[in-house]
Amino acid sequence: MRYTKTLRANLLKGAARVLTVAAFLGAQGLSAQSIWEGGDVENGQGLFNANCASCHLVTADVLAAPGLAGIKDRWGSSDELLVQWIQNPQGAAATGDGYIKSLVDRYVGTYGWMSAQAVSADDVRDIMAYVQNPPDVAVDATADNGCINIDELPVEESNDSSTLWFLTLLVMFLLIAMSASGVNRALTNTLRERDGQAQLEDLGYLQRLRGWAWNNLVFVSIIGVFVVAFGVVKGYQGLMGIGVYEGYLPEQPVKFIHSVHVCENEVDCKYCHHSAYESKHAGIPSTNVCMNCHKAVKKGKRYGEVEIAKIYAAIGFDPETGTYVDGQGNNGYAAPQASFAGEPIKWNKVHNLPDHVYFSHQQHVVVGGLQCQNCHGDVETWSAGRIASVDHINTLVDKYPGLIELSKPTLTMGWCIECHNKASIDLASSEYYEEMHNRMKDDVRGNEELRRILEDDKITVKELGGWECSKCHY
Repeated sequence: MRYTKTLRANLLKGAARVLTVAAFLGAQGLSAQSIWEGGDVENGQGLFNANCASCHLVTADVLAAPGLAGIKDRWGSSDELLVQWIQNPQGAAATGDGYIKSLVDRYVGTYGWMSAQAVSADDVRDIMAYVQNPPDVAVDATADNGCINIDELPVEESNDSSTLWFLTLLVMFLLIAMSASGVNRALTNTLRERDGQAQLEDLGYLQRLRGWAWNNLVFVSIIGVFVVAFGVVKGYQGLMGIGVYEGYLPEQPVKFIHSVHVCENEVDCKYCHHSAYESKHAGIPSTNVCMNCHKAVKKGKRYGEVEIAKIYAAIGFDPETGTYVDGQGNNGYAAPQASFAGEPIKWNKVHNLPDHVYFSHQQHVVVGGLQCQNCHGDVETWSAGRIASVDHINTLVDKYPGLIELSKPTLTMGWCIECHNKASIDLASSEYYEEMHNRMKDDVRGNEELRRILEDDKITVKELGGWECSKCHY
């Protein structure tokens, strides 16, 4: 019996030693796979833009959280706690770690708690690889860090100079004609009086014009043809301009500056307009999205506290105490304008399509792979959003690879059709196009059609039915 107990004790001690060694070896293996080594920079950039860029910058500049430059040298705790800090900040703080406590004491009071991010340890490793090795971005130092204010942008105006010149010349011609007619009449009456003849009948300008036109019928006919042709051309241009609003720039209730958020602070477009990847509409971000940053950022770069205060008033946030108020309205917090007190911000829509037109952002962005700039221009360098002209978008062809140069006015049917005729498709780019490709290969008639389409070594949206009426119209 005593031998059995001794054997059992020795076995337990041996097992404990084995577990200890295994744990040690596992720790060594973990340290070999350090969170700072072996990450994928390209994947890390995508993860950073999706999860971190709304508040953090790679540089040491501060947006709504500390900059991440040099985090490897600053981090004073274990790799495991870094992952936990990102996945569950409050849980990491509850471990009592001294370095985590110093972060809480230093930053949480100013910026609030960081939102928990749904990323894995491997994702964190990729993010850290990107943070330590961000790609070089060329910036035009002569253009305010590459960002432009809307006040500095040329305002696009309709070209009515031809009409103005025509009306000016017409008025001048009429004045000259009336003056010449009066002088001619006076000289004629003088000669008739000298010759003892009766004076010309005193007729009005309209009667005299009628008589002159009859006596100069050929000249009047030529002028008439010119006027009619000019009227037809201008009328056609006017009709073709119905529904064309290039350069439309409505005033917004809050002076939101895209260049500050996107260009200067590097907030990804899809952080605010995330529904562009998920639904028909790009959507306007809710005030809750604004508060993810502006709970800490209480003073704007250009308008100070005035515009941000409108956001606080709409959502019911007291910046003095850093807390949300309860009850109706803003619970006594005085907004700069009474119309914003406890009311949703009423943004003015910039891009409007007719009710009978169907356009899906998700289909174009996710399946088609279009960039925002394809249709909206480089909004990230502007202040307020507006309808970009096709000429402006064409200037971005060299700046954004894949952007298609078009000729028709933006947001018109001709613009969409021209794009569908020029845009080529990679049949391996998505499951949607792969399925279409497989159906065409499996069908005899479809296979023949596929050979015909591939004669020019590319497949366009038009060739896959992009010109069918039902694709875009209800």
